[in-house]
This record gives sequence, structure tokens and C-alpha cells, in this order.
Amino acid sequence: MDFVSNIKNNERIRESLIELKAHDELKLDNDQELKMKLIDLLNHEDPKVRKNSAILLGYYEDTVDVLLKAYQQEKTEYVKNAYLKGISMQDCHHYLNDLKIIQSQLMHFEDIETKHVQAQLKILNPLILKNQAHKRKIIKLKHEPVDVILTSLPYYQFVLFESVLHLKYKPVTQGVLVRTDSIYDLLNIRPYKEMLIPLRRATKMNLTFESIMDGLKNCNICELLDILYDDQSVFYFRVVDSLRYKDPTLIKKVSEKLFELYPQKLLNTTENYDIEVVLKEVRKDQVNAYLKLTHLRNPRFNYRRDVIATSMQPYVAATLIELAKPYMKDDGKVLDPFVGTGTLLIEKNFVKPSKFAMGIDIYGNGIESARKNTKLAGQTIYYVHKDSLRFVNNEMFDEILTDMPTLAQINDVHQLHDIYDRFFDRIKRLVKPGGYVFLYTSEISLVRKNLRLQEGYLNLIEHYEIPRGKNMFYFFIMKVK
Repeated sequence: MDFVSNIKNNERIRESLIELKAHDELKLDNDQELKMKLIDLLNHEDPKVRKNSAILLGYYEDTVDVLLKAYQQEKTEYVKNAYLKGISMQDCHHYLNDLKIIQSQLMHFEDIETKHVQAQLKILNPLILKNQAHKRKIIKLKHEPVDVILTSLPYYQFVLFESVLHLKYKPVTQGVLVRTDSIYDLLNIRPYKEMLIPLRRATKMNLTFESIMDGLKNCNICELLDILYDDQSVFYFRVVDSLRYKDPTLIKKVSEKLFELYPQKLLNTTENYDIEVVLKEVRKDQVNAYLKLTHLRNPRFNYRRDVIATSMQPYVAATLIELAKPYMKDDGKVLDPFVGTGTLLIEKNFVKPSKFAMGIDIYGNGIESARKNTKLAGQTIYYVHKDSLRFVNNEMFDEILTDMPTLAQINDVHQLHDIYDRFFDRIKRLVKPGGYVFLYTSEISLVRKNLRLQEGYLNLIEHYEIPRGKNMFYFFIMKVK
């Protein structure tokens, strides 16, 4: 390659380094003459020559020592991240302490522009995390009381009330706000989506960088971390965009500014982070900030290992079970004729254990996933790989609990109509008189049509509207006469 010869012969060095770096299949290990030349170029008067030489040296083994020494001697700040980039391409396990010293120096920066610090830490933080066993931070079992929001399905905050009656609580837009001195006590509550800790004085912010940073500058994030943890070491964080319209530029600026505000407490990274700062647009152009403890192990849904694209989220299933619970029979016999990966039946058994539970599905992959999930949940549910509309039962069931197919899944209007018509017609052969059908679907017109056709033996007891993103779903509770 001409550009390699140019570098060795001190001809067009700057341009040739750039050409070499841009080469698609770069393999330099065997060219020791070039390696020695690149090491020599780390002392070149041109900063861009030093920068590109440092990156290219990353392709050679055993150049970490050279790059670390050159980093310490480098006077031009924007060049320093190139040394770290070269180092990051190699095994740095034995240099962890050196990297941590550099990180500490950067966190206590004084005369360095923040953008240069950020550029170096962007490479350094994940590099350190990758080369050490990251010690997960542990929350105190008992701490000073903090406010926590358990988020719920929109308008269904009330399903959480029974679980938090022993605490101070109140419904809020996102879910239910509770005050607790033990985060761990909240982990087994099933019908919530996530746990968010509101940041005081970082609420009702305008959707502008200036307003958001004013709120975060005066918020209580450091105070909360001191309350929740004995660990006083640095916290790795990322900022999460929960705005109506995603704004990566804003999120990047907020991330960089947060480090500038709390350099001894917070370090930005894209993986292995301890906490998230969630920016959520609660009303149009109005933002609240929340702390999310992403490392906190929540055992509620550990069973849910195998999923398919159409699998119901477990907190949604848990919410539906709470709505249906007053009508469910203790130790009843329950059938899910469109069982998928088993989430609804498994969540039902956590709340109201069944005497006998059966799931049927025409899709074999779903059935296999359901069996695996059920075993992990420590439950007994019988699964049958079969068309439920051809299923012949020997005994009647007390309940049917199911998530019905939708047009988005079937993509055939005539087939979907046939499934609903045949299913409703079979209910009287599947469910005992006085039993219940709990049905979740977005196809409200098909349910209404069949309720009219089957009004002789089927009564609608309850009907819930459940917003799911841009779509509306419905949960029907029907009783067999």
C-alpha cells in the first residue's frame, strides 16, 4: 500500500495516516517496522499526526504502555481521547488502576474544557466497566422514607390500592405515589410497570434544555442516593428519553451537563449503569424528571424467559387479573384457548391458584415457551398444541381466561370473524352455567356482535377500556347463564 510506504519514508505523513486508518481490512500486527514508526510519530509536532498514530497503534498488541505514557505527556486536550481509543482496542485488564487514576483526574477537572473531559470519559467509562467485575450497588434494607411512584396502565391506578393500604399513598398521573422506608417491600407488588422516584424541584419543567437543567441543578438526586445507599462511590448513569417526540440531541446535552453538575457523583455510560434519569413528558411540553434504580433486581416476572412478538406484558396481565379477581373461583378449573406463552394463566395462578389449568394454542412455538415459563414459575399448567376450536373436552370449566387474536395478528378479516363466531358458539360447551369468561381484545365490534347473538346464555358483567399506546383494547367479564 502506497500510504504505508509514505509513512515509513516520511512522505505525506498526515494524509497517509488518514488513508491507512480508513482502510476497510486493517491488519497491522505483522508490520513491526510500521509499528516502530507509529510510536516515533507520537512525538510529532502535528497534533493530528499524533492523534491518528495513537489510534493505529491500537491495532497492535502490547502497545498499552506506550499509549499510556504518551497520554500523560500529551499537552493538546483534543488529542488525548485518541490515546484512550487506541488503548480501548486492547486487553487492558492489567492496566485497570492506571485507567481509574485517569478517570479520577478527569472527574476533578479544573482547567480542562468540559467537552474534552466528556470525550475522554465516553471512551474511558465503558472501558473500565468492561475490564472489571462491576460491583452492583446494594440498597439499604431500611432507609429514610422516600416517595416512589409505581406506574400503572393509564386510568388503572386503583388496581394498586389494595397492595399499598399499609403505606401513605395517593393516585398520580403516572400511577400511585407511595412513601416507603424500604424499596424492597414494593418489589412483589405485581400490577405495576416500573418504579420511579420523583426528583424534587425537577417537575413541571418546560421542554427546553435551559428549563430542564435548572430543575436538575436544584433537584435532590445526590440526597436520594445518600439516603438509599451506604456506597459513596461514583454512580454510572444514563438519561432516558420518555418524551412524546424523541430528541437525541437534547438527551445528549442533558447527559453532558449532568456530569458537569455532579462530576464526583455521576458518570455517564451506555451500559452497566447503576441508575437512569428519566425525562418524562407528563403533559404537552411539560417534563418531569425521575430516578430509576436499574440495577435493582425485581423477582416478579423472572419466570418470563421465553416470549414471542405477540406476548402480553406481565404487568398488563397482572392488572387484568386484579380486575377479574372478584369474579374468579377459588380452586377453579380454568381454560385459556389462545394461551400464547402462558402469561395470563401464570399471573392468574399467583393471585388465585387453580385446581386445574389448561392452555391451548395452535402455534407450537408459543406452547413450548409457555411450558418453559410455567416450569420457571413453579406452577402446574397443562398445555395442548392444538386448534382450540376443534378441542373436545370431557369436563366443563369454571372459567375461560384469554387474550383473543386480533386483526393485526391474523391479517385476514374473514378468518378473524370465523374465529370469534366459532369461539363464542363453543362457550356453552366449555364453561359451566354460572361460570365466567374473561376476554381481552382490541376487536370490540366482533365481541359486541357475538354478545347480541349469544344473549340467551351469555351476560356482559363488566367492560373496561384499556389504552395501549395508540390503540384501545378492551377487557370483558361475561357470565354464562
